[in-house]
Amino acid sequence: MSKVIESVPGIVSYSTVREIKGPLIVIEKTKGVAYNEIGEVIGPDGEPRMVQVVEVGDNYAVAQVLTGTLGLPAKGSTVRFYGRTLRLPVSEDLLGRVLDGKGQSRDGLPLPPAEEYLDINGEPLNPYAREYPEEPIETGVSVIDGLNTMVRGQKLPIFSGTGLPHNMLAASG
Repeated sequence: MSKVIESVPGIVSYSTVREIKGPLIVIEKTKGVAYNEIGEVIGPDGEPRMVQVVEVGDNYAVAQVLTGTLGLPAKGSTVRFYGRTLRLPVSEDLLGRVLDGKGQSRDGLPLPPAEEYLDINGEPLNPYAREYPEEPIETGVSVIDGLNTMVRGQKLPIFSGTGLPHNMLAASG
């Protein structure tokens, strides 16, 4: 049975931290935790640190501590998940402002009131909204040509290994 410290709708806390390796923490006996979900880990010092789930298993979750794990012990730490992904408060008054990676002001001015909160992951791309490929590139590699139509002008990632003809493939377009 998982050691649930607090249970509020959408927020569940666990004191089952198994280990901390670098920026990653492994939490055992989790239930209902989702990939990319955010939360916080609180050590014995009481300092909350933001976390984001990077892996989920049947009975565990791995979360990345976004503000560092220096001095954070596994024993005595509690992880609280919020049941949502990271959202950023936005408004038209943010145009031209400078923010850090967590959405905090870097220009010394206070943040304006939020008009709405948007998921930092954005909305999924609608494949039907994509323009019809006018100039497709044929690579000659059937698995690439059959599964993903590449178009002249788009960025084309090529993953290869030493000794394989990636340069010829890149130059063929």
